[in-house]
Amino acid sequence: MINKDNIRSIGVLEGRISKLRIEYEKQRQDINEHIEEYNRMVSLLEQAQLFKELSTMGKLSDGEQLQLTVCRQTLENNDIRSHADADSLREKARLLGIKISALKDKLEGCRNRYDVYSDIFKTYGEITKGDYISKLVEEEKQWREKDTKKKRKL
Repeated sequence: MINKDNIRSIGVLEGRISKLRIEYEKQRQDINEHIEEYNRMVSLLEQAQLFKELSTMGKLSDGEQLQLTVCRQTLENNDIRSHADADSLREKARLLGIKISALKDKLEGCRNRYDVYSDIFKTYGEITKGDYISKLVEEEKQWREKDTKKKRKL
């Protein structure tokens, strides 16, 4: 990963981590805005469906009449005046859902790179403390002792 991304120093690595943190936050905010718009579209589609159902009913109760009025106003305020308008909105919502999915994948990739870079940076910090190799040797020794004890019990 380091060679592939042309990271030649700890300073460059720190810079990449900082940029990834900013990029991740920007992408997350972008996704949230798209999700908010998607949810608005779905809500309008639900109101269009309810309007259609109530419009075809015969006698409406006072509550149903109020729902019909609210749905009509909401749809008109959002320039949804026909089935074609609702179909167009449905298609826009479908395409936006696809876009959100792609953005989520991109966000996941950004997060994975950030995690890898952060792990490399952490490991570098441990190595420069001077006792990193000793710690690795001690961990290996303990692992081998546990493994030997397990084999003896079998």
